[in-house]
Amino acid sequence: MKNATRLNPIECGGTPYEIGRQWGEGCRENLQGSLAMLYMGLEHGPFRADKGKVWDAALTFLGAVRNFDPYGFEMLRGQAEGAGMVLEEALALQCTLEIAFNCGKIMGLCTSFALAGKATQGGRAILGQNVDWHPASTLDLLRIRHDSGIREFVLCLSGSPYYHLNSAGIGNCANLTLDPLGDMKQQVPLSFYISRAMRQPRIGFALAILRRQARGLAYFHLADFAGSMTGIEAVADDIELILPQKDVLVHANHYETERFKAADLTTQLIPDTFARAGRMRERIENVYGRITPEIMMGILADHEGHPNSICRHVDPEKPPELASTSMASFVMVPAEGLMYIAAGPPCEFQFMEYRL
Repeated sequence: MKNATRLNPIECGGTPYEIGRQWGEGCRENLQGSLAMLYMGLEHGPFRADKGKVWDAALTFLGAVRNFDPYGFEMLRGQAEGAGMVLEEALALQCTLEIAFNCGKIMGLCTSFALAGKATQGGRAILGQNVDWHPASTLDLLRIRHDSGIREFVLCLSGSPYYHLNSAGIGNCANLTLDPLGDMKQQVPLSFYISRAMRQPRIGFALAILRRQARGLAYFHLADFAGSMTGIEAVADDIELILPQKDVLVHANHYETERFKAADLTTQLIPDTFARAGRMRERIENVYGRITPEIMMGILADHEGHPNSICRHVDPEKPPELASTSMASFVMVPAEGLMYIAAGPPCEFQFMEYRL
């Protein structure tokens, strides 16, 4: 029988500072644990980054964050107070990917999808993914009420708000990609630009923000209640829009854009990315036209290529610091404000329903 763990959403509302403080208070234990894991991981990495270096690395992003998103910066200030951290620590948590990239120690994986139109039963948009990261990572679910009227679920991985479903009927997925040629130090961290994008009332507004700001370390795709879907691949100085084929978007960790492939580190570090993407496309093709959220939950639990499968498990042949497993799995139905979350590998954990 599968584990029926249910996440307790942390309710946040009011001014951005109040939202951040409620977030920090409600997730204090996980945020403190995630910070300790960040310190430990980077201290033992090839660059031997102690706490001072981590703070210095985080502060290189401070001006860009404050200028780009004053609202998000106020949330950050509130989060630091609520979690009992100094600002540098709260900022470091939300810059984990960028700091780890610059300190030479990063490993994460994900396999994501977005479907609509002829691909799904009734034509409704469905999107989701497995969230693959280190098994010591933490998971938190926020339910935020913004003064603009936008409400959203935010699924946070080790303190970083990467995955969103909002009341305007827009959801997103995010996958790690690796471009070794770029300098992340002067860019807006992805946790801030994706958060600002997902506070928007229209998918076009959200995509406009991502087209301007998405650079370097991630692929995103967005889907909305009407079935509009778009992906964005980014390198340090460029992006490419990825459009659905036959109402289907699938992505893993490698670049699909030809001009980005030459510098793609994932082909060496995460070679199973190709098999995972291919397997998901194959399984989607087999049920094309009648896909439901429940069918996608089953596909996300697929074990072909185990342990380096869509449903990922720790590979004993890799060093412990680079261990990765499916920490969560989610399926969103934007038109219904529904998010289904398995709080662990979907082969072992039930998908629980959350409604905005």
